[in-house]
Amino acid sequence: MPSLRLVGLAALLLAVASADVEPYPVVANITFAEGPAFDSRGNLYFCNYLRNGTIGRMTPEGAVTVWCETGGAVNGLKVDREGYVIGTDIEAKRIIRIAPAGRPIEVLTDRYEGRPYLNPNDLCLDREGNIYFSDPSHEQPGSIYRIGRDRGVRRVATGLRYPNGLAVSPDGRRLMVAETDTNRILVLQRRADGSLGEPRTLHQFPDPSVDGVAFDERARLWVARWTAGSVDVLAPDGTLEASLPAGGTQVTNLCFWGKSLYVTVAGRHSIHRLDVGVGAPAP
Repeated sequence: MPSLRLVGLAALLLAVASADVEPYPVVANITFAEGPAFDSRGNLYFCNYLRNGTIGRMTPEGAVTVWCETGGAVNGLKVDREGYVIGTDIEAKRIIRIAPAGRPIEVLTDRYEGRPYLNPNDLCLDREGNIYFSDPSHEQPGSIYRIGRDRGVRRVATGLRYPNGLAVSPDGRRLMVAETDTNRILVLQRRADGSLGEPRTLHQFPDPSVDGVAFDERARLWVARWTAGSVDVLAPDGTLEASLPAGGTQVTNLCFWGKSLYVTVAGRHSIHRLDVGVGAPAP
């Protein structure tokens, strides 16, 4: 059992870490702020700028424009190594791939075994270019699917209670899942064939709820807390290390650029930057 002194020191460090970081607004006028993702040049992409169904882009110089009209309602975004933007369309129930110029828009998948998806929500990419995306519902169990480099689609996990944010660990061995309806973070081992092991709980939060997740270069998991209005930091063993104010409630998602964290805050219709002194894992 750790000494009371060590426990007190840990609590003090947690409080200091939380107090030293202030959220700084960088983008406004987002109807529902979601899906932040950077490309290799430092352009920030995000969902629903000015109106639903768009993808906005902020350049490294700070210019913000509507980059793409998707014709649906995009919710999660990632940028692959070729500069293509991959998105989950929660309205049209499809996964799309958008060329670096903002068009054309390619549909990667819009159904599985002949049935439409429930509500494609968020996604992540592994180093090999495979795509994992969550497909949740509050009314029935949700699933996670994998799109391989050959464009084949495979269901790799099911029976989940609103699977939401996803992130592959820096070593590539685990997939983290934010299970919103249970307020917990799950970890699933990745097998060599791309399938996943049984989920186990990495961290159980006492209050609602969890949304997007992202790893940092120290293999810590950063968690967007929708209701709490915070970003919480989990050590590799699941221990809570810090809780940082996001600058509003309805905190949906997050990503790193440089040594800063960019957080979508739907309650403020904005994106906030937190200068946290740590960055994303090496690509």
